Amino acid sequence: MTSTHPEPFELDSDTAESYRHEITGALNSVVRACADIARDHSHRGFWTPTGTDNPTPDHHLLIELARTTVLNKLRMVLKCADTIAHSIELDEHRRRARHERIQSRRQGE
Repeated sequence: MTSTHPEPFELDSDTAESYRHEITGALNSVVRACADIARDHSHRGFWTPTGTDNPTPDHHLLIELARTTVLNKLRMVLKCADTIAHSIELDEHRRRARHERIQSRRQGE
């Protein structure tokens, strides 16, 4: 049985760089979606409903327009970014667990 200290877990530089690119790309998509929505559906920082000729739409139509022009788009891009973040966390967890199993086996030799 060896008495060496286990090596600390560190991601290899290629994996760490890949993670940074993935999450940065995902968040860039969120920022672009927000900018597109602001550009297409607001005036001076206030939401301006689009998609209707009615100058005074009722609250039901406003809710529908909010969902179709803003909320659904934001939900989709946010869900995609969160899925990527979760995937990165899961992959790192698996790599860490594998590293710990290997270290444990080495300690038992």
